[in-house]
Amino acid sequence: MFSIGTKLYVYGGWNSESQFTNTITFDLVTKEWYDPDIYNESPRWNHCGIMVEAIPSWKYFIFGGETGDFPEGGPRNFGSFTNTACFLDIETMRWSTIFLDDTSQDGKPLQPAAREYSAMAYDQKSSSLLVFGGWSNGWLNDLHSLNVGKITGPPYALTEIIPNLGQLSGNVPVIIKGVGFKDANIKIIFTCGKTPVDAPSKLSIEVPGTFISETEVSCITPSYE
Repeated sequence: MFSIGTKLYVYGGWNSESQFTNTITFDLVTKEWYDPDIYNESPRWNHCGIMVEAIPSWKYFIFGGETGDFPEGGPRNFGSFTNTACFLDIETMRWSTIFLDDTSQDGKPLQPAAREYSAMAYDQKSSSLLVFGGWSNGWLNDLHSLNVGKITGPPYALTEIIPNLGQLSGNVPVIIKGVGFKDANIKIIFTCGKTPVDAPSKLSIEVPGTFISETEVSCITPSYE
């Protein structure tokens, strides 16, 4: 379960008759439940989850749990433990499965053993999900991390540069607009071409930036003459 504004969202679960893949919503203002047709691939329950601040939209991550698909009204058996992870994009309200990049010597992805009832936290410095313990026919006492930086993105984003053109001789005051700016050691890199850079090079020049607010920083353009 997680909240956005005045609404509570509840995902997955099961009862004595069926299992659920949808996400239902409770409006705290109107005191009403409704189903916004937000579905994941398969039913899941006893999973762990956490909401993570990301730019441009927050992400709700889940891991593990138990999954299964039983006939409606038929006998309910135990499901299967799972070790997969997925996330819900809060802007698009669409679920996506996380596909792992790292592999072990046998060519298979490195991932924790399947489990339920785990605890999950998020380390902002490393952009990693932390999963601890859980149950898999016995209580577990291990800790695993999953870097999700490619999903959450950097802690800031640029939306506009004013002006977006300037003289080659530089010395033009520039306002950079965006979100997530912090009053720290701000460095801005200007470069030639369309390839992004994150450090000075032969074709790029670094200049100091001035913090204005969480949505604006300023700088003076360098000379490229």
